Parts: sequence; C-alpha cells; structure tokens
Amino acid sequence: MLKNKRFPVSVLFLILLLMLTACAPSGLRIVSLSPSQTEIVYNLGLEDKLVGWSRYDCYPPEVQERKGWLPYDEYEFVSNEDELSKDVAVVSNFTSINYELIKLLDPTLILAIEPIQKPFADSLKALGFNVLYYHPVTLQDVWDMINDIGEKAGVGMRAKRLTAKAQKEIAEIRAVTEKLPRIKVYFEINHMGPYVLGSGSPMDQLLEIAGGVNIFNDTKGIAFKAELSDIIERDPDVILTPLWPHAGTYEVTTISEIVTRPGFENISAVKNDRVYHYDSSLLKCPSLRQVTAAKKMAYLLHPYYFKNPDNSVSPWELGKIDATYPPEKSPK
Repeated sequence: MLKNKRFPVSVLFLILLLMLTACAPSGLRIVSLSPSQTEIVYNLGLEDKLVGWSRYDCYPPEVQERKGWLPYDEYEFVSNEDELSKDVAVVSNFTSINYELIKLLDPTLILAIEPIQKPFADSLKALGFNVLYYHPVTLQDVWDMINDIGEKAGVGMRAKRLTAKAQKEIAEIRAVTEKLPRIKVYFEINHMGPYVLGSGSPMDQLLEIAGGVNIFNDTKGIAFKAELSDIIERDPDVILTPLWPHAGTYEVTTISEIVTRPGFENISAVKNDRVYHYDSSLLKCPSLRQVTAAKKMAYLLHPYYFKNPDNSVSPWELGKIDATYPPEKSPK
C-alpha cells in the first residue's frame, strides 16, 4: 500500500498559483469594441465569456459560426432586443458604441483600443464599468497588451506563453531579413487622399522586420495625406494597397488605378510590376496574427528566402516575380 506523501508548502503554493492563473473567473462577461481584441479573447480561450463585440469582427473563423453573426456589409441594427437574442451582441461600429446595450449586457470587462475609442473608454469608466484601454505603437506594446488582458482576465500564464512564442518567431524572421537588401515600400492606407503609412505603429515596424523600409518613415503618424509627387520622388520598389474580405468595389483601389496615376509610370514598383494588394484585416490587426503578417510581408518582399505562411488570410497577390528579378545575394 502506498503511503500518503506530503508535498512541500512551496510546491503546493505553486500548484495553487497555476490553478488560479489558468482559469478565467466563472462570472467573467467580456465586451470587445474592436476586431483585434476579439481575436485576442479567442487566443486566450475566453470566447465563451464574450457577450458583446463589434460589427467588423470576423476572425478567427469560429466567430462567423456564432448565432446571429453577419458580415459587416450585411449587418443592420434592428433593436437592442434583437441583439440580445444573438449569441454575441453587436455593440460597436468601432467609431461609435451602443451605450444602452452595453448597460443591458452588464459586462465585467470591456476592451477598447486606439485613440478613436479613448472617449468611449473614459465614458464607460465614468459609468462604473471595468475598462481596459490600449494604444499600441510598437509590437512590444501589442505583446504587453495581450499579457495585460490575460492577467486581468485570469489567464496570465497562457498569455505569456503565446506572446513568448510570437516574439521567438519574429526574431527568427528578423535574423534572415537583417542580412538582406532593404526593399523601399510605399504603404497606402486609403486611396482617397491618398492616405499613407507614416512611422510609429506596429505596421511600420512589421515592414522593417520583413526586410522593407517605409518610404515615409520620416513622417510620424499611422495615416496622413501625401502628394503624388512625393511618392514619385521617393521611388518605392514595392507599392501596397489594401484589400479585405467583403470589401465593396467602391472601397478598394485597383492595381490599374494606381499604375495609371500621373507620373507613376516612372516609379520602380510600377516599371517592375511590383504593385500588390495586402490584406488589410490581417496587417492592420494588433493581435497575435502580427506574426502571420510579418511572415506574409517577408515572403512578399523576399520570396526567395521565405515561404507563404500557412493559414494566412486571403486575398494577397504576389504580382510578377520572374527573370526580371534575379535572386538576391545570399545572406552572409
């Protein structure tokens, strides 16, 4: 017969600590005001705690299986009662929120992101809600945000494991690209303007990790209006324009529209047919998918050294990579 064994107090304390950090509180009710934070909720295994989210939520694919979900372009608000009948209620259009519905949902945790949602976060806090607001400007800020959400939601250990893995994969990409020639990239946010990517955001940092350099990295800002003459003068090797699932034709810039802009025929990217669509829903989403975005971008810029990542979101176009682009020099 086995004798009863006594564990040291330190071991028992560690077991208890792991139990406490591995399970979310049973009464947790989460409202996410943005697609990226809904992704994080799913990453952390807290999807069953979601009671409210945004109109634009569509990832991971399991989101689309929830009762009442509709693509953003088909969604119409009917009533609070209608929303409450769904598995998860739509409480946010990202730039506006339904305060009354949020009160009815009675969440214990609300997640907000980016300066445009800061007033909502402040108002909800004033109403007595527990709100976590973030404004990530670097990838480290993204990892810190995920860790903080995990800790506050009771799954801190899981969050740390996930972000540690993400940082390791990012380091592996950088180890290759830091030995390759830099590719000058013009990153368009919106064709109306056009509005372009400046410096000081996770997206700008992703370009650098993937072996590119933002031609407007001397101008701070996630999006600012640029002159066509400035783009021509900076002569990018690659031009990126956004595309995303369910995007309407009026929302998307075609490759043809870009290459026929006045003076663009003199840009290297146009001459060499390196004008591509990028998946806006992937690249602009500060979540764990920033790793997939970095892999995708590295493949786009340096296809001889990277493979297209598994489970990456379509659509993306590589454009023409052929004999006009001789293999780059091997890393030394």
